[in-house]
Amino acid sequence: MKFRPYPILFVSILFAGLLALFFVQGWVLEDKGHDLSSLHFTKSYVLNAIMALIVFFAIYIFRNKYRDLLGFFFLGGSLLKFALFFIFLYPSYNQDGTLERLEFLVFFVPYGFALMLETYFLVKLLNTV
Repeated sequence: MKFRPYPILFVSILFAGLLALFFVQGWVLEDKGHDLSSLHFTKSYVLNAIMALIVFFAIYIFRNKYRDLLGFFFLGGSLLKFALFFIFLYPSYNQDGTLERLEFLVFFVPYGFALMLETYFLVKLLNTV
């Protein structure tokens, strides 16, 4: 069996990508005069990083035993991410009665990056197992 360093590669790309996005998005938001603490900026990135790791490793661990269900694990992970968004971030975003575009982007920029990375590695795993 050939060794494939998918977990190491996934974690490396995830942390490097999220760190780069964190600094770029943070710089842009601060440059426009937004308060990052009121946007729960760090919490959003940490939540997305933890959930991406959980989803990836669940898929990676069960890749041989439940090969036919990996897509459902992936979809379930996405559903769990949205549930955690509504539990941890949405109440503070919705205090004024509306979810602004800026608040939406603070969560969905790291979410989108993690989702694309998870999709890429899921396809790689499905093609090699």
